[in-house]
Amino acid sequence: MIIFKTAIKRIFKNKIKVLILLILPVAFIAIFALQSDAPTSIGVVDMDNSTLSKKLTDNLKKMHKVKVIIIDEDDIYDKVVSYQIEYAIILKAGFSKNILSGENPEVDEFYITEKEKLFYIRGYIDNFMNNMKLLASGVGFDKVRFESAFSDYNNSKLAVLNEANSDKSSSQSRLAMGILVQFMLYMSVITAGIISEDKNSGVFYRVFYAPVSIKGYLLENLSAFLITGILQVITIITFVRYGLGFELGNKSFNMYILYIGFSIVCVSLGVLLVSLFKKPIYTYIVAVLITSPLLMLGGCYWPKEFMPDIIVKISRFIPTYWVMSGVDKLLFEGKGLKDIILEICILLIFSGIFFSGGLFKKVDVCS
Repeated sequence: MIIFKTAIKRIFKNKIKVLILLILPVAFIAIFALQSDAPTSIGVVDMDNSTLSKKLTDNLKKMHKVKVIIIDEDDIYDKVVSYQIEYAIILKAGFSKNILSGENPEVDEFYITEKEKLFYIRGYIDNFMNNMKLLASGVGFDKVRFESAFSDYNNSKLAVLNEANSDKSSSQSRLAMGILVQFMLYMSVITAGIISEDKNSGVFYRVFYAPVSIKGYLLENLSAFLITGILQVITIITFVRYGLGFELGNKSFNMYILYIGFSIVCVSLGVLLVSLFKKPIYTYIVAVLITSPLLMLGGCYWPKEFMPDIIVKISRFIPTYWVMSGVDKLLFEGKGLKDIILEICILLIFSGIFFSGGLFKKVDVCS
């Protein structure tokens, strides 16, 4: 157990490693949470001035952390470009008439940056218009009957608004989990880089003058790396759940299990990278280069629905896709542990492939 204890000490006595493993992910997620906590400013130009357009505007005002500003059409460009508002819409004249005719109403939108929190506002607007069209269709596009049905619809609107708020909270949690994936990938190389450092300094070879086999050396180091990964998972997820109050599905325990499975992938990936490169600096450079593609293809920063189908098909061949698939099931579908068994098993298959690749190259470790 000497090698195991030494590896743990080398990781946690190094301030830079502790910074990257624990402090930076907490800071990044906290900053993100503060940004998401600020209300989203929406500029609304109501050129229709109808009961439906007014109702949509009122509903937007009631949404969680949304600030609605009534503006003139001529002011849109200046306010959006100067970031006084993040998103603006124009409800064209004939908005209500188009809905009552079963047509798509005219709504122009303006924004500079397509931030994730705008997706849910836009989604709510689309949902409102679709509901109104269905309502109009259900009463045969009769204006009098529509007004009566619309009154009944208003009485049940609170549940829809609450659902939108829940989705927003889940989106915050999803991005926090994506940030955790990023720093777990960094962890994989930082920890496994210890072996590479030992090789480069000659410590690795001197160890075998003691009664220690290469199998024992690797086993104790890998155990230390895995414990480090599990500690990182527990610390960050606990901070996200109880420090920031983000929702993590029906049971937080399921998220812990999913990410512990991904920590095994990270450790095995680190072993593979260390086996491919003799010098630690090469390992770190390659890790930085592959992290961003893994994060983007895996959908760590945005839902998979926003990616082209061909990209989604390609992403199925990388582990980050599967960990985020499990996150989506837990957060948005309310699934349990048994429902993410597939994702966990595929992650373990990836870890087996990476670890086998690292062992196949073990001749480099000994050379």
